Amino acid sequence: MKVILVNPPIYDFSAYDVWIKPLGLLYLSNILKTHNIEVVFLDCLDRSYFETLVVKPDGTGKLPSTIVDKPNILKDIPLKYKRYGINKEIIKNFFLENNDADYLIISCSMTYWYLGIREILDIAKETLKQTKILLGGIYPTLVPKHAYLTFTNKVDYIFVSSNFSELFAYIGLDAKNLNFTNFPAPDYSHYKNLYYIVTRFSYGCHYNCSYCACRKIFPKYTAKTVEQFVNEVYTLYNQTKCKNFVFYDDELLNFTTTKQLFYEFLKLNLPIKFFTPNGLNPRFINKEIAKLMYELNFTDPRLSLEFTSDFTHDITDKKITFKEFEIAVENLINAGYKPHQISVYLLAGLPYETLNDVFHSLELLSKYYVRIRLCELSPVPKTQLYYQLGLDDTVDPLLHNNSIFIFNGVPGKVKPWCSYEELQLLKKFVKDYNESLKQKTIHSYAHY
Repeated sequence: MKVILVNPPIYDFSAYDVWIKPLGLLYLSNILKTHNIEVVFLDCLDRSYFETLVVKPDGTGKLPSTIVDKPNILKDIPLKYKRYGINKEIIKNFFLENNDADYLIISCSMTYWYLGIREILDIAKETLKQTKILLGGIYPTLVPKHAYLTFTNKVDYIFVSSNFSELFAYIGLDAKNLNFTNFPAPDYSHYKNLYYIVTRFSYGCHYNCSYCACRKIFPKYTAKTVEQFVNEVYTLYNQTKCKNFVFYDDELLNFTTTKQLFYEFLKLNLPIKFFTPNGLNPRFINKEIAKLMYELNFTDPRLSLEFTSDFTHDITDKKITFKEFEIAVENLINAGYKPHQISVYLLAGLPYETLNDVFHSLELLSKYYVRIRLCELSPVPKTQLYYQLGLDDTVDPLLHNNSIFIFNGVPGKVKPWCSYEELQLLKKFVKDYNESLKQKTIHSYAHY
């Protein structure tokens, strides 16, 4: 058996390679190989096809893009719409070279990136006449009705299972005992140049935040053993010599395994940096964890604060108080971090808050000299907030886009949270503040 795995290009107003890798497909590649299946892999967002692009020390960088026509539903949006990824000719030639494949498996993460799937299917129709096509990932998991209505006539099978059991049953493989705890390491052998490694210690989350669909995608929290995961990191480093390791965990920190995991990492004594784009719950950053993070070279630790209001936390996630955030920042600074080396996620667009509330949060956080990373709300299907907003499965996923939702809303269903001009002022405020941090050297933490 031969299988093609494809991570499609992105159609969006904005996209940047901030450690975006198709981790599910990378796991699947090695799982299929253990069944003696030939695997070929095409990541349409692989920047190694464009070696002249600038690569930052943390491995991130710009994705190549071209301006394309906006779909009708987005025609009034005052932003340019772009296609991000490798040239279509590269995709076509790759398919022609592998037109003996039995299966083509496509994955898609964001619900509003489904136009990339359509492009892949159009090219596959010309080049892969005998290959069966399967579609999976977060997109069909969160909006199954849209996926079926849009692609049923273009693909042979759509699967939504996060543990590959549906997929394996379809292609005739045994998946009885297959779950995340015995997944092999992700397969990075397909990449010519590797700027960073993404991996996971766990899937799932114990929290059930109203704006997050983690519980719908991964209903149960599952983690590998500490020994297993530490060996995985050690092996990946030795295989690739890549020094940037990125956690995709939704809940990396907890009171049970974090300390043990970090001490085992220390024993490895590897020259690597750790990154946490999905955010860390400040509640669990005590003095010991902060010290371990600093010693392990956790770079730009990103704290999932989201809002400074305890009232808003109480009705959305119940995962943290502002006092716990303050303690975490103090612990990180005492461990050796400078305030501007710490990032804090702040969410804009919640119906419980106003634009003034967010500006108030920004002003409050500015007193701590931490870097602020503004997140614009995207209404995620199957979440509590999605239904509270009055949204349903009739909404085109293109309108879920976080680049436009808070100033565009969903016509006929959700009013804009702010105007386009107000959003630009908010983003400028954050940009100017973060720029000002570069001009300062903070030697002490005055609040404590």
